[in-house]
Amino acid sequence: MRAFLFAALVFLFLVAVKLFGDATESLTQIYESSWNSLLTNFKNPFLSLSLGIFLTAIMQSSSATTSIAVAMVAAGTFTLEQAVPFVMGANIGTSITCNIVALGHIGERKTFSKAYSVGALQDVFNILTVFTIFPLELKFGILSKTAQYLVGFLPAGSGTSGAGWNPLPTLVAIPVDFIGSMLSRFCVPTCAAILMMVLALVILFYTLANITSNMKVLMESRIEEMLNRVLSKNGFLGLVIGIIVTMIIQSSSITTSLLVPLVASGVLRLDVIYPILIGANIGTTITAILAAMAYPGTAGLTLALVHMLFNVSGLLLYYPLPFMRFPLLGAKTLAKNAEHSRKYVFAWLITVYVLIPLVGIWLFL
Repeated sequence: MRAFLFAALVFLFLVAVKLFGDATESLTQIYESSWNSLLTNFKNPFLSLSLGIFLTAIMQSSSATTSIAVAMVAAGTFTLEQAVPFVMGANIGTSITCNIVALGHIGERKTFSKAYSVGALQDVFNILTVFTIFPLELKFGILSKTAQYLVGFLPAGSGTSGAGWNPLPTLVAIPVDFIGSMLSRFCVPTCAAILMMVLALVILFYTLANITSNMKVLMESRIEEMLNRVLSKNGFLGLVIGIIVTMIIQSSSITTSLLVPLVASGVLRLDVIYPILIGANIGTTITAILAAMAYPGTAGLTLALVHMLFNVSGLLLYYPLPFMRFPLLGAKTLAKNAEHSRKYVFAWLITVYVLIPLVGIWLFL
């Protein structure tokens, strides 16, 4: 019975995440002219990077923003060089979802510190990867040139989507579409989108609180110890789990957000979920690749491969060698600050996702 309740809570959690994402997507469509005016001006790579962070943080989905970038490159609206920094910024921007989920535990200091460490880990990993790869891409074009070479071995798009039928997104979309249609009957579009966001946050926080409490009960046996032992000894298994689960769900935000209650409840340690998180970053690139298959030619597919190569580069840089796992150290430091005072968390989130990208947009637009 408790396992069934847990499964139902996870389903509601997925509904809340999609509901929030659909609401933000609706707002961007309502203000489409402003959205397009931003996108048509990112000629400077630093501006493109800043826009990638900010717009993805708003839309709550790197899959959505990278798919848009793929479509624009495939259509010839933007060059590959203009879109690559945008995709890098999208990798940073998508981390905000995990941090928002962690805020559901803000009432308990130690639990919140553990929950927030997951978001902090994703933040630090993506930021370090960008700081390392971005200058090399600007100077040598390592990602774009490698992608252009590899794309020759892959079939180009034919104008039809390569996505197969996946039951989970279909099931989750049923209640989300119902809620959206009901709200649209009684509210103007902007009001409906805002109400969807509020409802999504209420469901999100409710499910998180209950998932964490149920997780503690379900894992009172030696399963917790066994799970940590298996995954800590075989990081490759965690990496594969992250890739496969994210490819099925087609959202790294959901995969990493599901890790938050597992770490918050003490079921999994931060170092154990590290390869799962990296795998989720790699797995989410399948969405852009599928989107690229809907367009003829190789331009869109090349950008999709750049997205994949970027995340694989992060894996190779900051995981195989234990002394290079700086993201773990950074995440633990941020989590300690969060336990000391919650104001550090809000200062970090506002700086990374609002101030820095807005300053970048202001400077280079």
